[in-house]
Amino acid sequence: QVDVGAMARLFGYVDVTDGDFAVAVLSIAFNPLFWNVVARWEHKTRALSRAFGSPRAACYCLGTVILLLNCVRSHCFTEAMKSQPRLEGLDCRWGYLLGLAVLAVGTVFVISSFLALGFVGTFLGE
Repeated sequence: QVDVGAMARLFGYVDVTDGDFAVAVLSIAFNPLFWNVVARWEHKTRALSRAFGSPRAACYCLGTVILLLNCVRSHCFTEAMKSQPRLEGLDCRWGYLLGLAVLAVGTVFVISSFLALGFVGTFLGE
């Protein structure tokens, strides 16, 4: 016999019927799928490289599309979070500051890996 009480409490904090929530989930799933499918397709066919005249130009265009899709994903996630119920225990100053600290650490990781790999190394590899 399975205790579903924990899942029931969890779903009390997530409104899965909200349209913004569905759009956010789809955009979160779409971005890595798009990135991997297009990158593998380019690796096999070199179609983007031929279309843009060089592998470097193709990589910069694909990277720009990926960055724009990330902006759309972040916007969708933010809109979904605005309409979702709040967990009272985290809706305080310390929860906010902890969130900012986690965000700062994640940003340092992303920027440092981007600087180490460069634009081309980040988006399609060299």
